[in-house]
Amino acid sequence: YFILSQHYKITLHQNPNEPSDLVFGSPIGSARKILSYQNTKRIFYTGENEVPNFNLFDYAIGFDELDFGDRYLRMPLYYASLHYKAESVNDTTAPYKIKDNSLYALKKPSHHFKENHPHLCAVVNDESDPLKRGFASFVASNPNAPIRNAFYDALNAIEPVTGGGSVKNTLGYNVKNKSEFLSQYKFNLCFENTQGYGYVTEKIIDAYFSHTIPIYWGSPSVAKDFNPKSFVNVCDFKNFDEAIDYVRYLHTHPNAYLDMLYENPLNTLDGKAYFYQNLSFKKILDFFKTILENDTIYHNNPFIFYRDLNEPLVSID
Repeated sequence: YFILSQHYKITLHQNPNEPSDLVFGSPIGSARKILSYQNTKRIFYTGENEVPNFNLFDYAIGFDELDFGDRYLRMPLYYASLHYKAESVNDTTAPYKIKDNSLYALKKPSHHFKENHPHLCAVVNDESDPLKRGFASFVASNPNAPIRNAFYDALNAIEPVTGGGSVKNTLGYNVKNKSEFLSQYKFNLCFENTQGYGYVTEKIIDAYFSHTIPIYWGSPSVAKDFNPKSFVNVCDFKNFDEAIDYVRYLHTHPNAYLDMLYENPLNTLDGKAYFYQNLSFKKILDFFKTILENDTIYHNNPFIFYRDLNEPLVSID
């Protein structure tokens, strides 16, 4: 919305009987409703580990590394979360600075970031020692992640891991300011709920933003998105014990820890950091321009057109 609103006038509604240029949806929660938008270009978008069904949707934005011409754009959830991070640091007291030519700089800055994030500001500004922080943090609300829960238990058996969410909570309350909480620890356990190639959410970004080292498990191809020298990738190890031994090594060897902490989170080419597949605002805008300028509605077929919308959906990929 932020990108498109810079170039188009946008009107939002949820009425399938009103004319629309685009309709967004995903199988979870809106699979049946999307069928009622028959003469509009449907765009799949999800924050979950789901693969788009191009029989239902004309275009898709997702995590998977698919090549489907101009009908698909890979934009992992972590990239969308950067939008909110950028908005939050458009602040005169933030330790991260927005470029003068950024779209985010067009808005009047706020003045409360440091007040709300004193520990984060101190550690980013080198006003406090990043080595003199707690061991590791953990924030999760979904208990249905057995691998994540098992790793927490294994790591916590070596050194106490502070839990600030509803899962494995050790504080007695849920933290309200995740970034500030994470910044008070050397590591952040940021496992995805499920594993899938390309499925990288905001969790690793939350750790980077808080100037703590991510201990990550999830997408086996995450090193394409982020510099493998900047985080602990549990998928690189044969088992939990090996991964935990490496975390313990970093914890007890200050130089090794600091080397990883100060690595650029992004991969670089010729000294210049870049997002995987050159993802950018321009690439996203070009994707939507192509959609808006193309009159083809790909989902037009008898199965979709004439289906009884009251009939139970048997299966949707």
